[in-house]
Amino acid sequence: MSPAPRLPAVRALLFDFDHTLADLGSHVRWGDARRELLAWYEQRGVPREELGSGTVSLYARVAASGLLPEGALEATLRGAAKILGRYEGEAIPTTRLLPGVREALRTLEGSGRHAGVVSSNSREVVRAILEGERVADRFGAIVGREDVRLPKPAPEGLLLACERLGVLPGEAVYAGDNVADIEAARAAGMPACGVRGGDSSEEALREAGAVAILDGIEPLVSAVLRAASPERVA
Repeated sequence: MSPAPRLPAVRALLFDFDHTLADLGSHVRWGDARRELLAWYEQRGVPREELGSGTVSLYARVAASGLLPEGALEATLRGAAKILGRYEGEAIPTTRLLPGVREALRTLEGSGRHAGVVSSNSREVVRAILEGERVADRFGAIVGREDVRLPKPAPEGLLLACERLGVLPGEAVYAGDNVADIEAARAAGMPACGVRGGDSSEEALREAGAVAILDGIEPLVSAVLRAASPERVA
């Protein structure tokens, strides 16, 4: 296991959702979702050869592609978001927090620091799962794909979460399991920690710029609490 990261005092911890806080992806019928997405994109005029692999990442790729005129792209992404949200929504009843997450969030809340979620999943689905697990009130910001024009690896979601929490990007740290998480954090101007067990290898996370690779969010919370206290917690 990597040593816990050395971090300056931070006022907010931001987290990816799937494979970082919860096991949503283990319960989604991704194959069916991808087939429906591909059919939708082709119907809307996106060339199949431009689509590539992945499912959630496919949404981000189309959003950033410039393959469609602005108005057509927005309508296409709204339709794609509905498809993804439907499949993710099916997994709400069976999705659970990952081991150690509940305890880490309790510790973080007791420190007076802010917590937020920035996810490429549906905000409505993320919130429903967090409410079902009775931890939604521990997050001052929950940002999903509906809330941004460009999903990760663009920094828009992270910057929006910081704005809602009343902190500067340099006063936050982000944790996620995917290279896109690390790239988004770097673009937003904050350090990022990779979380093992998700879509990206440890090597890929390091190459993307992760300051540490961790086995969950508990070591990150511990590292933040060891750092100097923030000057002000709103």
